[in-house]
Amino acid sequence: MEQTVQAEEVRPPVTQIGVIGWVRHNLFNGVFNSLLTIVTLFFLWRVFPPLFRWAFIDSAWHTTGQACRQAAGACWSVVSMNYRFILFGFYPYEQQWRPFLAMMILFGLLFYSRNRNHWKKPLAYAWIIGLFTMGLLMKGGFLD
Repeated sequence: MEQTVQAEEVRPPVTQIGVIGWVRHNLFNGVFNSLLTIVTLFFLWRVFPPLFRWAFIDSAWHTTGQACRQAAGACWSVVSMNYRFILFGFYPYEQQWRPFLAMMILFGLLFYSRNRNHWKKPLAYAWIIGLFTMGLLMKGGFLD
């Protein structure tokens, strides 16, 4: 009669796997890395809460210039009031469709290129044609 003994599955200790294992292996695997991790965490603890408070909690989002000067935080209404200038600079208003279309071509090429399976010769041609088209759009045309 043959008896088969099934061994119990032995799992590694919790400190070797999962989040705790990753933290020990990557952030606390030596004296220098441990010190660097602690200093970085202290720096983030000191800097991030005041920055978050300035950028979001004490900030003025949609207000006047006088209210912005009196706000304790960031003044984001400047961004919403000047978004066209931030995007297009001094480009003529009636021609702003050109840089917008050039940006859309660039974003489309970047989005399509993020998949390495698409990295073939046709993509290189698309980049060449896209860059030429963007330059042509920004210049204003062939004979302008």
